[in-house]
Amino acid sequence: MNMKKFLSSVFSLLVLHTSYVGAQEGLSADVLRMQENAHGYLSRGDYPNAIMMFSQAIRLAPSDVSLRRDLSYTYFLSGDAKKAKEIIDPVVNSEAADEQSFQVASAVENVLGNSSRARKIINQGLKKFPNSGLLYNSKGNILSKDKGIRDALVAYNAGIAAEPAYPMNYYNAARLYYEGGNAVWALLYAEIYVNLDPTAQRTIEMKKMMIDAYRKLFSPSKDESLPGFNAGDSRNAQQILGFEQLFRNLMSQHSPVISDGLTTENLIMLRTRFMLSWMNNYAGRHPSTLFSYLDRMLHDGVFDAYNQWLFGAADNSQEFALWTKTNSKEYAALDTWRRQHPLQPAVYDPKPSK
Repeated sequence: MNMKKFLSSVFSLLVLHTSYVGAQEGLSADVLRMQENAHGYLSRGDYPNAIMMFSQAIRLAPSDVSLRRDLSYTYFLSGDAKKAKEIIDPVVNSEAADEQSFQVASAVENVLGNSSRARKIINQGLKKFPNSGLLYNSKGNILSKDKGIRDALVAYNAGIAAEPAYPMNYYNAARLYYEGGNAVWALLYAEIYVNLDPTAQRTIEMKKMMIDAYRKLFSPSKDESLPGFNAGDSRNAQQILGFEQLFRNLMSQHSPVISDGLTTENLIMLRTRFMLSWMNNYAGRHPSTLFSYLDRMLHDGVFDAYNQWLFGAADNSQEFALWTKTNSKEYAALDTWRRQHPLQPAVYDPKPSK
């Protein structure tokens, strides 16, 4: 694996450079200031000064896990994985290791080519932190490069079940479902992700992917056959179907509204009709916090603006700019509504079939 590419991908997933927010208990004001300054150097890619500052802070607080973990991470990003391993190994072998320590140690082993050791460290971390979405995400990342998509998806979905509010498992699972041709779970997980992590650069990617996933949803896959010539209307059999097939069938039932293309306006109509049908017929059987969230938007009058936020710029940036200019009050109301009503996924949400 290309070292720079791997480091870049890990940097986008780890959040250690903001871990000083919420001061570490027991650290003096001087050490906290050093840690904060070190994170500032790290965020700017100034690894020598970050290493210097973290090292000095450790001299003053030698038993603090966060300082050693962050120093190891800095060496890792600088390209010195052997030094990173030297720093992090004693931490993960101690009772004091936190979730991020296992994550860093695993990433270090992986970049050194020790994928089996990397998996072992993540499993060790999950034994200690069984509800860690962060560690399941790291496990999925390793497995996607080592054992393949199926095993990675098992890890990501386990992370979603263990910690539903952690966003990165949705992001990575959505990408793999999209690449594998499963438009339903690509759409659902992508939409959950952009609501959990709306300011991340990755949300732009997810929004663009969602539009194409709708296109995939209405296009037959290479293994899918069209209904038989005299098959009749199968909609009456929907009550015996599972969540995923119900989703597909109901979307197909309302597909005439996109007969002239997948524009933002047409997607608003499609999704509005889908939501009304779903909430009237299937919400009790398949409770979903995402669908309840969208239903509340419909009732509160912000659903159209939300769909503009979701699809507008990805569909047509010029039209979206015009829409936001002429509907500034509606867009501001959406922003206020979303801040007051954040999406809160739950353990009972529908899961992909195995």
